[in-house]
Amino acid sequence: MQKKLTLLIFLFTFLSYAQENTDRYKKSENTNTLLFGKISGSIKDATKKQVLPYANISLYLDSVIIDGTISNDKGYFVFNNLANGSYEIEISYTGYYDKIIKVDITNKKNNKNLKIISMESSVFVLGDIEVSDLAPVYENKIEKIVYNAENDLSQTANDGIDVIRNAPLVSVDIDGKISLRGSENVKFLLNGRSSSFLGKDNVSDVLQTISADQIKAIEVITSPTAKYDAEGDAGIINIITKKKAIDGFSGSLNNSTGTRVNRTSLNLNIGKGKFGLSARGGSRYGWPREGENYFSTTSRDSLNNEETQIRNGQYIGNWIGFNGSIDLYYDYNAYNSITSNFSLGGHNKTNEGLDNNTFTDALGEYIYSIADTTDNQDTEYEYTVNYIKKFPEKEEQELNIGIQYGWHIHDDNHSIEQVGVTNNSSDNRIDNTNDVNGNEITIQIDYTHPFGEDNKIELGVKNVQRKTNVDYETFIDNEVEGTLLTYDSLSNIFDYNQKVSAAYLSSSFSLPRKYDMLMGFRYENTIIEGDYNNFYEPLKPIKYNNIVPSIIVSKKLNMFQTIKLSYTNRIKRPDIHQTNTNIDINDLNNIQSGNPDLMPAQTHQLELGFNSFKRGLMTSFFLFYKAKNNIIESYTFLRDDNIFETNYVNAGDNHSLGFNFYGSTTIKEILNIRTSFDLYSYNMETTIQNNTLNRSSLNYNYMINVNLDLGKGYKLESRGFFRSPRQTIQGERPSFSMFSIGAKKEFNNKRGSIGIGMIEPLSKYKTFTTEIEGIDSNGNSFETISTSKILFRSVNIKLKYKFGKINFDPIKKKASIENNDLLEEEGDY
Repeated sequence: MQKKLTLLIFLFTFLSYAQENTDRYKKSENTNTLLFGKISGSIKDATKKQVLPYANISLYLDSVIIDGTISNDKGYFVFNNLANGSYEIEISYTGYYDKIIKVDITNKKNNKNLKIISMESSVFVLGDIEVSDLAPVYENKIEKIVYNAENDLSQTANDGIDVIRNAPLVSVDIDGKISLRGSENVKFLLNGRSSSFLGKDNVSDVLQTISADQIKAIEVITSPTAKYDAEGDAGIINIITKKKAIDGFSGSLNNSTGTRVNRTSLNLNIGKGKFGLSARGGSRYGWPREGENYFSTTSRDSLNNEETQIRNGQYIGNWIGFNGSIDLYYDYNAYNSITSNFSLGGHNKTNEGLDNNTFTDALGEYIYSIADTTDNQDTEYEYTVNYIKKFPEKEEQELNIGIQYGWHIHDDNHSIEQVGVTNNSSDNRIDNTNDVNGNEITIQIDYTHPFGEDNKIELGVKNVQRKTNVDYETFIDNEVEGTLLTYDSLSNIFDYNQKVSAAYLSSSFSLPRKYDMLMGFRYENTIIEGDYNNFYEPLKPIKYNNIVPSIIVSKKLNMFQTIKLSYTNRIKRPDIHQTNTNIDINDLNNIQSGNPDLMPAQTHQLELGFNSFKRGLMTSFFLFYKAKNNIIESYTFLRDDNIFETNYVNAGDNHSLGFNFYGSTTIKEILNIRTSFDLYSYNMETTIQNNTLNRSSLNYNYMINVNLDLGKGYKLESRGFFRSPRQTIQGERPSFSMFSIGAKKEFNNKRGSIGIGMIEPLSKYKTFTTEIEGIDSNGNSFETISTSKILFRSVNIKLKYKFGKINFDPIKKKASIENNDLLEEEGDY
């Protein structure tokens, strides 16, 4: 299958080359010789001298538009293969006045380097007001979509989870689980680097402690190149925080007080000369949150004898989180710098519930109550240091050496007390402690070497060593007759180690006929080892190698539209949450644990995308096919002793077709409307424990967001979101929807603001239902229904104030030597 997909991509490229392009070669009116003229330049802000990426550039000949382009992420653009004539270059960029430059191409002067083209801002700036660039909310790049959160007018975004919800192709459920195109297997990066903070089992908790205004952008990478880790079959989400090189002092204080959640954060920035420091801290406190739950299980044997369990009750939960970080940078000179970061964060989640339980079998009915208490504490530390080497000959040439050390502590305590069990002489109490300590050391070296006008080669190596110690213990007071579980399975110490070594080579280059190509491959070697303190022999080491290719071919149709075709290969390694052998007992009939023998899953993806990027309107369409092998899913089965166990298995293969759309439009620069729609299939057929299972479904989600700028500092926002139920091999997980409205008033020259937001104003509670079913090899079948009713409506008031004054630090400018003896001398524009 992989070979066929790769062949298809190269066939597409070959056929495109074979097309005749009548515009590339033009004959001069004065000669029969083919002429090749060229116009190039770099676009920058006239005041701040910052580059302006993705500016619209139109090329006119005799007042007729003949070509167009957009500047790259360095503000550079070029028109090639031009005939003799008098041209006009028109440049437009949101928030800046349009600019027109006349250029003549002749036999003697056919290579025009316009150097720096300075654009004047159309935004009036007073005093020391901090004004952000009016860049678009969404940007399309060859391998990713960029959501510029700092340019969004959204008023209801409080934390990182709210920001993620606004990113295209991404959805977040009620539990904070993040999925991309329907898959939760997403790799998260922080400022382009892996982070031990953003593990699969705690990324939602971490993001909820990060204030929304600390996030600059979200990059949704649907076609990851070889430079990225192969982990994450759905793709990569890169969270970019606001890091500024400054000269001076600035800070901001933010507070959000609401009926459900309170948040407070403080940000400080100081810089002088070659040294800069940024510090931030924040906290999140959730008011006790009430809810109701209902759980029912029905099992039948081959003779149709039936057993049922019905459990319903109320619970109350609370959530407290904190985070803090310090960023330092030091520029030794224009070409050598060191950056470092120390971060810490954590949370404490508690939940107390009281349920009534009724169990019915052939012997009768048993009624008892269950008091369920959980206390989960998590603390994360991380230190990163990077050395960055620039080169004077080429601006984009860079060597980056990074070292990162992360340390995490998880203490989970779960206690249940079953009172009034009528078939037992006394009550039962079960206590489970699951203490996890781990560390992660990463060493990474990356090198970028540009060549030609817009081409580069990237290569690098990486080594990651993860060590996790799990100390778990389960105590059962007054075990029921016919021991629930053997003693050796209830308490142990489990050491789980993972080593990943990788090397990659990636290249991007421009081709004739307005084609661009990005291709590469990545090699990863993984070694997984596990060992127990007693009872069990060490796990047999798991070793596997992966060669992960990627290729993206894009074709620029005109100055506004691009089409691309890509093939990527991704893998998913099981994490400690899925491999932890600790057995957590929910009640005497329901337990759950992990599986240390899981193998990695692998995904092949073929994607065809179309992007249209015009001033005030942007649309994107994607068609994709995914072949997933060895998918890891949770699986519930019925044990011989009438106990339901939920574990993780390599469920099988899934072949999925999907369609994505998202768009954004701005009307008269005051009204912005964004919308997205995702549709994808789920098709699974597999055999587990000698049972043949199959399931297929069509899943979808959609979003619409409206922002209105009323002027004089008043802004309004509304957002609606819906996601259909998601399928697993045994059933479906609940659908999810959310509606929110908000308003904000800015004051004191935008230094301060006050806002109000409301989530689900018409629905105080929301209900979520999960249904699964199964059958074992003996013909015993079962079905379970789990429903949660959660307090959802909330109102919050947000206050923000910025203080201090900063200037963007000029130390980042670099002296360079340019040899322009082959180009005609032109002044800066």
